[in-house]
Amino acid sequence: MAINHRQIEMYRGDAADLPQVLGELHKKFGAHSDLLRIAKVNQQIVAGYALASPTEQLDYFELAWIGVLPDYRRQTLGRWVAGHAMGVAESKSGRGLWARHGEPVKFFQGLGFAVLPNGGFAVEFFPE
Repeated sequence: MAINHRQIEMYRGDAADLPQVLGELHKKFGAHSDLLRIAKVNQQIVAGYALASPTEQLDYFELAWIGVLPDYRRQTLGRWVAGHAMGVAESKSGRGLWARHGEPVKFFQGLGFAVLPNGGFAVEFFPE
């Protein structure tokens, strides 16, 4: 089933409403996050992410987790949702976004993230 990106609706999320796969990601990695967003297609939650607001001097938001339900993978939905996360972080005056994930390298590099020497990824937003 191909997704038309105009079908995707983004909402503030509640961890209690997450499908099992995403709920497990949130429990494991998102306990400290303060921004949870979900993507719906035809009123069904199909993807989501959690961000933690900056607590360091660098003003980088942390992408605690990002996930797409298995039936919706390989349709660029993950890239679209990651772009949304970057937009939210930038709109809240973040200087960048970082993730401590070790994989998938190709996914994060394709979004413009750099691999960090001690693991994880980061992307810096440039002021206009």
